[in-house]
Amino acid sequence: MDVLNFRALEQSDVKSLQRLFMESLSDLIRRERFEDADLLDEEVARLNTTIQDHFDDDQVQLYVVEQEGILIGAGALLPPNDIISGNLEIKRGAIELGSVYVLPRMQRQGVGHFLLEEMKREILARKQHVFYLDAGFPSAQAYWRKQLGEPLLTLDHYWGPGAPHMIWEVNIK
Repeated sequence: MDVLNFRALEQSDVKSLQRLFMESLSDLIRRERFEDADLLDEEVARLNTTIQDHFDDDQVQLYVVEQEGILIGAGALLPPNDIISGNLEIKRGAIELGSVYVLPRMQRQGVGHFLLEEMKREILARKQHVFYLDAGFPSAQAYWRKQLGEPLLTLDHYWGPGAPHMIWEVNIK
């Protein structure tokens, strides 16, 4: 694999990041065979809000992975979302590792693992050692189980019959 560069999102990256999110989500929804017509629009809107928050809110930091000048992955460190904070007792100042996406053509090549390791370094640099992560898509749940082990909490039937939502609490010390 060519050299990967991990860095904070810059304003000049926004259009490329929006394309990365759209391509990744479209592929994910197609592979997962989701029928919900609004799901793509809702997820893209949520991610666009995260992009804006990166520039407006000190608690939200978006990072990108680029290879040869092309954005191929992204992830955010932010306050835990409502699903996490509504189902777990979390400490004040807790961090969620979220909005993790890798271009479909770059998946299964170590980009996600690289991104995860770099994000862990960022968390430790903030003098934190615990982060939360949640996943609703089955393929994301399988990936995170492989990377992080079993979730702390599984919310059975969260998205409907047989469709759980999973939450991890990860100590990286």
